[in-house]
Amino acid sequence: MKSFLTLAAAALPFLHGADAFWRMNCAVIQTGRVDPLVNPGTVAAHAHSIVGGSNIGVNSTYASMVNSSCTSCELRSDKSAYWTPLLYYQYPNGSFFEVPHGGSVVYYLARGPNVTSIIPFPPGFKILSGDKSARSYDNETLTWGNAAYPGRPIADRVSFACLPASGPEPPNQPYMFNVTSCVDGMRAQIAFQACWNGVDLYKSDNSHVAYLSGIDNGICPPGYQHQLPMIFVETNYAVSQVPNATDDSKFVFSQGDPTGFGFHGDFINGWDMAVQTEAVNTCLFNGAPDGVVQECPVLNADDTNGYAQNCPEQPPQVDEPVRGLIERLPGCINITYGPQAAPAASMACAATVAKPYITPTPDSTPLPTASPTPGAMFGLPLQQYMGCYNDTLGGSGYYRTLNSVEYVNYTNMSVEFCQAYCMSLGYTLSGVEYAQECHCDNEINPTAVAALNGTVNSCTWSCGGTLTAGGTQEFCGGLGFIDVYRNTNTSFVPFGDNSNTAGNAQPYTPAGGFGSNYLGCYSDTPGQLRTLPGASVPDGWNNMTIEVCAAFCAQSGGYQYYGLEYASQCYCGNEIVPNSMLLTPTTSPTNDTCQMRCKGSEPEVCGGPGVMSVYNNTAYIPPIPPAIVTHVGKYGTKACVTDPNSNGRPLQGGYTTGTNMTVEVCVKYCLGQYYHYAGIEYGVECYCGNEIVASSGGVYASCNATDEMLCPGNNFEFCGGRGFMNVYYSPDL
Repeated sequence: MKSFLTLAAAALPFLHGADAFWRMNCAVIQTGRVDPLVNPGTVAAHAHSIVGGSNIGVNSTYASMVNSSCTSCELRSDKSAYWTPLLYYQYPNGSFFEVPHGGSVVYYLARGPNVTSIIPFPPGFKILSGDKSARSYDNETLTWGNAAYPGRPIADRVSFACLPASGPEPPNQPYMFNVTSCVDGMRAQIAFQACWNGVDLYKSDNSHVAYLSGIDNGICPPGYQHQLPMIFVETNYAVSQVPNATDDSKFVFSQGDPTGFGFHGDFINGWDMAVQTEAVNTCLFNGAPDGVVQECPVLNADDTNGYAQNCPEQPPQVDEPVRGLIERLPGCINITYGPQAAPAASMACAATVAKPYITPTPDSTPLPTASPTPGAMFGLPLQQYMGCYNDTLGGSGYYRTLNSVEYVNYTNMSVEFCQAYCMSLGYTLSGVEYAQECHCDNEINPTAVAALNGTVNSCTWSCGGTLTAGGTQEFCGGLGFIDVYRNTNTSFVPFGDNSNTAGNAQPYTPAGGFGSNYLGCYSDTPGQLRTLPGASVPDGWNNMTIEVCAAFCAQSGGYQYYGLEYASQCYCGNEIVPNSMLLTPTTSPTNDTCQMRCKGSEPEVCGGPGVMSVYNNTAYIPPIPPAIVTHVGKYGTKACVTDPNSNGRPLQGGYTTGTNMTVEVCVKYCLGQYYHYAGIEYGVECYCGNEIVASSGGVYASCNATDEMLCPGNNFEFCGGRGFMNVYYSPDL
């Protein structure tokens, strides 16, 4: 199933400028009738879906928002809140089903000729965009403009995009359309005012702000000389996930709007002002034109892909059902179709429904984050932070950075908890990942790579449990990344030594290979000519190690190369076939290179799926090149005679064969039969005669070097080949 929280790169529906911007994903933090702008301190008229700071509630202020313990947006310094109305589908029996979505995507844009003068949102700033009562398109009320920058209908602040399963996306509209055909979601979009009077932080009629002349571009009107970043919010509703939804007209927003013209959005500032100011000054108008926060240094350092896990949806502040299947719209809102504006209050059952209980707005404060640097001591005594490493789980688990033991416990997980757990089992290394996982080992996988600090894919997920002493929030790795710690206590003896019987860890054997005889990781495609085409253990051995494979190839004919694949397979050869390719980070993705642990020794690496770790046998002694024997007693070589085998053999006297065949064996056999000629073919066949039979088609020719076969009784001699024989002759017997 596709996610309905999607970055809409290059999909801003009506944003024509090419100036810089940034965008961020946000998960849902609160759902219900909460609106501290329009209905401060009490239950709002209709239900909203809110993303952002965890302290959002009916009494929220800048002070409470900036002190939120976390944010459901990926930029951790943005504790602001953004909210839009919920969307429902009404069934024929009058019940409503809440249309699911995964959150919103929030854009900060710099547009127009005055982008270099944009200022950050001040503390306490609030704003609402849109008109919840609108039920038709107003093409008469325009933004302020002039000849160079003409005005535009204010109604264009709202737009909808239908995302079909395939084919081109239809043009955006200011109303809901073709909803049931939006297989990949219906995206509702709202643009906010970007012009401020510089005096009022909020006015209930929103006269403290105004739209740019083009809404998404242009200039500010007189009296609104301060240009702010333009906020643009997208919410992708998963309309295809509504059971039995067949009627477009039955989709309705929580304020009773079945048209979409009344879609709206709210914003309350909760930014860390230092971070927001630096981002606006350095990245908004001269930063990343692609909107990727990783291209803005101050935002890149603030980014995390663990926002939904670090800051999950909070319990509802207003105690009433708003999710799933419900009997009526929250607040008993009537549906009004227009085209006239909806009345200010449209509550059909207020007198018969009890007023819901309001849980007080939380007043939590963020915990200080403990973030050690590599090499520093952190956690329990004598525990050293090794760094943040990539951690990719393969099909058999052999890719893990720490591979011996895994334990999962979100409620209790902390750095100290994991360190103590691993020590209790006799491991020197501990690692925390995915906010809830603890991994133990006595050695880091040799293929593990330290992550770059501050990237979105590094260790930025808050631990499920926190320290009780000191009250700091710790990081426990991330998605596919693990924070690793080493116990440096010299009195600690890892399991495997007879003096320590804790746990079930295996004794550590230093990783083999990766030395002067390691040639690298080569591609190896099953079904084709293998990278090493000699002897092999293709079915695998559970005791496979680098040393086991080296010994196998040495005993199987003294091969020059040995290679390991898929954790348990071993291959040998005297050449690396030309169609194999030496893999490097620039020619192959990390997951395709050699990084599977050997089944017989987990610290070692034995290739991977379709890739082979290849080693040079340093003890290999090339054999003495075999040769054609020129004389055996009275018999001398007559070079080679072809054997087309169409009319009998060239020598049609005596015949013998044997697995111990050599030139001397064949000559002595023919001499004993009193034949002048002796010929050896196919390595093991010996023929005798007193003449080369002309009718056989055999003629003297140069030996075919590529088809010459070694004598099984002496590998330093050639004994003919396929379709030809080495012939020896003696005139005297």
